[in-house]
Amino acid sequence: MFKLTLIIVLITSIPACSPRFDWRDVHDGLSPYAVLMPGKPATMSREIRLGPQTVTMNMTAAQIGHVNFAVGAAKLTDAAGAQTMLVTMKQGLLLNLAGHLTHEKISAASSDGKMTLTDEFDAISSSADSSGTPVRMTGKLVGRGDWVFQVLVVGPEKEIDNDAAETFFSSFKPV
Repeated sequence: MFKLTLIIVLITSIPACSPRFDWRDVHDGLSPYAVLMPGKPATMSREIRLGPQTVTMNMTAAQIGHVNFAVGAAKLTDAAGAQTMLVTMKQGLLLNLAGHLTHEKISAASSDGKMTLTDEFDAISSSADSSGTPVRMTGKLVGRGDWVFQVLVVGPEKEIDNDAAETFFSSFKPV
């Protein structure tokens, strides 16, 4: 009986030993960026409307528990419109979340002859999910050359690991 109990305890403790985040370096072959994803990502592409432009959004995402880590990338037909597209993307994201901003930081930098615009933000839904927890979206929108990127962590507010989100965001590099 003791051996059977010991075997059951060992078998049920194996999942507890596995890491929650299995970080891996991801390079999307369709879009110029690199990022660390916390699990095996899935990818898809679809046509979306960004203001006056219809673009193909290449999306790569990994889900850990109820939290999604995602990168979306789209090539613009007019690089001069990147700043406007970032505003349009953020408005659409907030509308989909039915939420409001709790933090925002906008910056610009130039390197390699290209301007990089960045809008880092945190938002919370106005209502709770089915478990009674508000949904949080923390993100970084980046415009570099004729590309725009959405780097997002979305999930129940209490389930988002801030250290994991910071690892994810700081690893994102448009190339």
